[in-house]
Amino acid sequence: MLAGILLALIGLGDVVRARTGTDAHRPRTLTTIAIVVLWAGVSAVAWLGLGVPVWSVLVTVVLAAAWIATTAPVRAGGGTADGDRGEPTARGLLRGSGSWPAVLLAVAVAVLLLWGPLPDGTGFVVDWHDGSGLAFVDAVPLAAVVGGVGSALFLVDSANVVVAQALPPGLQRGAVTGAEADDLRRRFGRRRRSDADAEQSGDSTVRLKGGRLIGPIERLLLAGFAVAGAFPVVAALIAAKGIVRFPEIRRETTGYQAEYFLIGSLVSWAMAFAAAGMCWLL
Repeated sequence: MLAGILLALIGLGDVVRARTGTDAHRPRTLTTIAIVVLWAGVSAVAWLGLGVPVWSVLVTVVLAAAWIATTAPVRAGGGTADGDRGEPTARGLLRGSGSWPAVLLAVAVAVLLLWGPLPDGTGFVVDWHDGSGLAFVDAVPLAAVVGGVGSALFLVDSANVVVAQALPPGLQRGAVTGAEADDLRRRFGRRRRSDADAEQSGDSTVRLKGGRLIGPIERLLLAGFAVAGAFPVVAALIAAKGIVRFPEIRRETTGYQAEYFLIGSLVSWAMAFAAAGMCWLL
């Protein structure tokens, strides 16, 4: 259950960060206030509603805060949107240090899932679950419900952060400019026609669309169908994505889109199936 609470805290934090403007001082303050209020609500429900010990709730809050401090939000249309990620400051170095936050988060979730303390079984949410009288509610363990809600929140925006961390440095932003574009051209050995056209028009920006909206929908559908055991539907969704994206990838002469699609899709699918597996274990 603690693993689900941790994922819910992180998911809510990233949902707020992805939708609250830039990293200017005032928007950042509003973002912090919103996250604190939401986390206080989740902590209260975990303590008073689920019977989770206070110290366990505090551990999940600390782990979620560490995630927020060491990752940059991914905002629609702009890739990883942290204004000082590239600056040589302590905050910029923490948020630009690769995919180690995602690895540590996976370890923390596994530890909480396998060896985390169990709640005492008292609270208003527990009472509602036990006395709901609804067959579909009684059939699902409360721990699985908490894990499912937390996983769903994490798959919305936090999973985009993990995907951005997994992509090579030249592909993880919303746009590659100047020397980065030249480096990618040398790396793949060829140059796109659109790049040459952009240079002639004075714009050397290569834009890579990250599917910031499609990705969360895809992950939620895959995780939901996997939990329901509808594996033929899961296979059909994966095949349909490959078919839809194949013409776009085939037109590429640089390999940008192919690498972006393969790495992003594999990481995204892995998180969706991991979330479904966690719900099954609970």
